[in-house]
Amino acid sequence: MGRLYYFYTPSASTLSKLRKIFLHEYMLVFLFCLAAIQGPAFSLMDNYDQSANADCQTYMGLAKLDFDQSPVRRYRPIVPMAASVVYHTLGRAFNKLQPGSFPGDFALAFSFLLINSILLSIWGVLIYRFCKDYGIATVPALIALLVMLTCRWTPYIAGTALVDSLYCIVVTLSLLAIVEKNTAFTLWAIFLGPFAKESFIFIAPVLFFFSHMPKPKLFLYFIISGILVFAFRYLYDHYAGFPADSGLQADLYHFSYVKGNLHKLFSFHGVYDILSNPGLWLLAPVAAFLLLPSYKTVLRQGMEWYMFFFMISILVHMLLSGYLERMFYLTMPLLCMMTGLAIDEGRKQYLALKK
Repeated sequence: MGRLYYFYTPSASTLSKLRKIFLHEYMLVFLFCLAAIQGPAFSLMDNYDQSANADCQTYMGLAKLDFDQSPVRRYRPIVPMAASVVYHTLGRAFNKLQPGSFPGDFALAFSFLLINSILLSIWGVLIYRFCKDYGIATVPALIALLVMLTCRWTPYIAGTALVDSLYCIVVTLSLLAIVEKNTAFTLWAIFLGPFAKESFIFIAPVLFFFSHMPKPKLFLYFIISGILVFAFRYLYDHYAGFPADSGLQADLYHFSYVKGNLHKLFSFHGVYDILSNPGLWLLAPVAAFLLLPSYKTVLRQGMEWYMFFFMISILVHMLLSGYLERMFYLTMPLLCMMTGLAIDEGRKQYLALKK
């Protein structure tokens, strides 16, 4: 028994490496996000009929290698292919977890939940890092993350067969690339963005003009990325037997949403839908703005021109989307940062009064 115990006991060096991995700041934030997301996402998945959602059906079809899908969504392969790998590897095991009343293919739905929960948890780490870049202390930055984690769209995106999770990562990588002057993040955003969602074309100008990288080199990277994505779309349409311009025509159709979304944007219901993203967390920056003069100073110092143009690009996303409020969800890094600054300034004021 002693030998058996020794055989299964990790060495000191292995334990040291495991501690370094699992006790790393970003790993702890990732696990915190994953724990917060998974429960509500599973509950939504268990009670939501994805067969009635055209978006979900497209991505589930791609995961099953059925490429005869909507020209609006079929060129976003990364999340469906990742879910497909999980599905074909662990699908039988997942089926043993299936609730009795679940509608549809539980193993596939659970594969998407797993991938999207992981991606949104990575997004949470990036938002946390973004908050820290603006000088927010650790605890206020973690509390600020709850703006994203408790948003009504988070369990929806994690618990259904959607690809928004990857696009959220790409958008935040673009912001971090600008703030940190991070070349690796810039390249990840440029080459991953067009495959995450076509609307990356509206984030690309912000990244291009505010990036630290030399513009000729940046222009070359964008050209290469464009060639890759258009080659992929051409080959997809060619081998699937679709007209070469079908995807472009479908993308242009989104301009028909502008009039209706403008009307909704200036309606009470539209404003409510948008503000429901931060929900009551919005009270934190509002209260800090009204009650803490130092918050105004910190906020003014933190505001940069790239944020203004980023918000314009998000407005374009909203006007061209069938889900105006879902596109506003992409502003979570800024919403979390503003909330984190408010909480941090409130903490400082409280500690000053205690002295």
